[in-house]
Amino acid sequence: MRNFFDIKDRVVVITGGTGVLGSCMVEYLAEQGAKVVVLARNKETGDKLVNGILAKGQEALFLQSDVNDKAILEQNCADVMAKYGRVDVLINGAGGNMPGATIGPDKTIFDLDVDAFKKVVDLNLFGTVIPTMVFAKVMTEQKQGNIINISSESPSNWLLNMAKDCA
Repeated sequence: MRNFFDIKDRVVVITGGTGVLGSCMVEYLAEQGAKVVVLARNKETGDKLVNGILAKGQEALFLQSDVNDKAILEQNCADVMAKYGRVDVLINGAGGNMPGATIGPDKTIFDLDVDAFKKVVDLNLFGTVIPTMVFAKVMTEQKQGNIINISSESPSNWLLNMAKDCA
């Protein structure tokens, strides 16, 4: 009987791979036999994560990246293809928030820092769309591949406070 969940030797690219959730996924997928490619901004953290995986005899590669820079992602994709010849899975795990981009219970819509909000939208929206555009191109040419988008929501009373402001 075929194991449909076997990921041994699958090439899995993870954006935000050094984050809290990303690094846990990277370690688990490597333990399951996947060839994990970690894309993240912080080289020191990425190298440390990948070196730990390699020390266990598992396969991993770190590539410094920026999910909002298509040229960098295209180079990342070319590097993955040069090393492995394919991309089986893209996990869009990069994302986050920053102070000023949300409205806490003691704030109103007028306290929103629009520049911070734009940065968060760019990271969380375009930081998923752009890697998908780049890596899906390879998957389309391969006629196979999977894309998984990870998202989360910061607990906030943004809508509640907005409604309160409008009342």
